[in-house]
Amino acid sequence: MLDLETRERAASPERERIVKALIEIAAERGYAETSVEMILERAGLDRPAFDRHFRSKYDCFLSTWQQINEECMGEILSAYNSEEEWPDRLRAVAYEIVASLCHDPGRASFAVEVLSAGDAARARRDMTMRVIASLIDAGRNEMEDPESVPHTTAEALAGSAYGQVYAKVVRGQAAAVMPYLGMDAGLAELARDSAPNARYRRDVARESTDKPADKSDTEESAENYPPELARLPPGRHGLPREFVAHNQRERLIAGIAEAIAENGYSGTTIAHITRHAAVSRRTFYEHFASKDECFVAAYDTVMAELRERVSEAFEEADDWPHAIKAGIGAMLHFLAAEPHLARLCMVEALVAGPVVVERYDAAIQGFVPYFQSGREGRSPEVLARLSAATEEALVGGMVSLISRRIIAGKTEELEELLPDLVEFTLTPYLGSEEAAKVAKEE
Repeated sequence: MLDLETRERAASPERERIVKALIEIAAERGYAETSVEMILERAGLDRPAFDRHFRSKYDCFLSTWQQINEECMGEILSAYNSEEEWPDRLRAVAYEIVASLCHDPGRASFAVEVLSAGDAARARRDMTMRVIASLIDAGRNEMEDPESVPHTTAEALAGSAYGQVYAKVVRGQAAAVMPYLGMDAGLAELARDSAPNARYRRDVARESTDKPADKSDTEESAENYPPELARLPPGRHGLPREFVAHNQRERLIAGIAEAIAENGYSGTTIAHITRHAAVSRRTFYEHFASKDECFVAAYDTVMAELRERVSEAFEEADDWPHAIKAGIGAMLHFLAAEPHLARLCMVEALVAGPVVVERYDAAIQGFVPYFQSGREGRSPEVLARLSAATEEALVGGMVSLISRRIIAGKTEELEELLPDLVEFTLTPYLGSEEAAKVAKEE
């Protein structure tokens, strides 16, 4: 929470002008291309004014994000406590989040862009998601057997909702009640009138903000990160045998994986990459025009390998439920064995610029057909409860759980998620009992 001194400074009109300018510019240009000078010019202030409130651009981003998070938490909890019954409370939270994002698209864009600032910003994002997950998981108290729903279900549902917002796709979030109330009650909730309570209606912005401009390579060092940012320890890059550097281009791809594991995408420079690859800067530019282009090559290489492994495992299974389990297992095994590559493709890709984000979205969509094939042969009752967004939401929830474990430094423990992820993804198709049975099979 913000301390008293910080709260008093936060109430300063001067500080408010800086924060407003920061949010606007970050939404327009991105974290890397936003400078203190740009912020001050937009705010109509001088450098001493900035220094009275913030130590650096990084501190300004992080402080603003913390302030936004606390405001968001207040709004969410107010909405949650405005209703008596748990399903109604969740519905109120969903309306509040969606209305807030639509009402202030600049703040929504900032909430995504600030993740480029590093793990401390991501940690604050995860604090918000944990609160939302706890509100979802309160439904456990409504159940006769609370342990019949895995603890990770609420976390996956919160992550799924975040993924939908991240992709600017707003769906019916009340579906989160289904694992707790059961299929029939959950469907009844979904069938209810979806018009929000009058207290949550707001004027919706008709026009969205411009998309952030492409980010250029930045030489900004990660040395300015505060002590709370625990960097990942250096070590082997973990590239599979197929990726071993036989030529300079492959060495550069391995080099960027190592460099990003140490510094994060924003903190990685071309000098970091060439040092890990043991090549000259001139050699780098013989193969890649920029850090972004090198990252894209690395990302495409890793995702191609991951897709191949998932596809092979999926195809070898005897039936669809076990194919899903095998595919998820193959994904977790690969990522757990290659922690640097896991971070590159599951965490840093989200902040590596528009070109990579497009590839990331396409890669996530590439896993959707594996789940969609589970619709084949299902009863009309099952198909009726599967919305068009079901598979995308399941993939989003799964990816969110995996990403958060990677950020927490628990990449090597990812395979422990297999039972919970299998049960979470199979429940909409098989029902809770059968999904749990498949998940617990050895």
